[in-house]
Amino acid sequence: MRNLADFLLFSAVFIGLCAVALCWETNLLLGLKSGHWSLYSFVFGATLLQYNLHYFFKKQHAFHSERQDWSIRNRTTQKILIGFGLVLIGISMFWLEPRHFVVLVVLAVLASLYSFPLLPMVRKPLKEYGLLKIVLLSLEWTLVTVWFPADQQGVDMTSYWLVFFRRFLFMFVLCLLFDLRDMKLDAANGIRTLPVRLGTKATYQLADGLLVLFLVISLWQLFRTGNYPFFHAMLLSAALTRFVIQQTKKMNNDYIYLAGIDGMMLVQAILVGLGTL
Repeated sequence: MRNLADFLLFSAVFIGLCAVALCWETNLLLGLKSGHWSLYSFVFGATLLQYNLHYFFKKQHAFHSERQDWSIRNRTTQKILIGFGLVLIGISMFWLEPRHFVVLVVLAVLASLYSFPLLPMVRKPLKEYGLLKIVLLSLEWTLVTVWFPADQQGVDMTSYWLVFFRRFLFMFVLCLLFDLRDMKLDAANGIRTLPVRLGTKATYQLADGLLVLFLVISLWQLFRTGNYPFFHAMLLSAALTRFVIQQTKKMNNDYIYLAGIDGMMLVQAILVGLGTL
């Protein structure tokens, strides 16, 4: 069971499923059809590719990490996952609309620049620019899980933007927690993330404030639609996220972050799904 859990978490299979779940959630929130299978195949494959490439080439650091240890021991598995991700992306592209490729190329470039210093005028990958890193990550996740599934169908634009900004806030909170986990390493490397700038206490307060704003947008959506099940799903999602955040104060390992913090994406999608029953 431990080996299976390590594989699901460290291979990016779990977070790939979380990404797919958020796309499905977007369709439910906006009252859209579930979407073509190629959408989910592309999102899952792209997530596998990006995360495994990132950790395959990531430099080792002095701070112990279960994920880093797994990556070192399982290079062949990572190569297979990278290949599998490429195959899923390649197959899915046959069903994409031409307009999607423009945005997807931009996302692919940003994802590459996040891990690798590919531009001659930029000597560091984007992940080493603290404030830019969290904004780009949150925006990329939001575009993939909100714009991508919703763009293929007609939507009410007010509802769309409420879902879009709420998803951005949610992803920003999750990314903020990972920056908090890496605070000592980032500080040692001179990376000025928000936790490095603000300190631990203020960062937790910021996360709480963003969750409150998340609920304000959910309340706004409730007034517009009268959909109480979806509001209750968001309320419970925020409460569970707050609970897991509290647990990170007691535990600081890859499992609580990859299963707990990342897992909030899957939990939120499940709660929204239950709200449709």
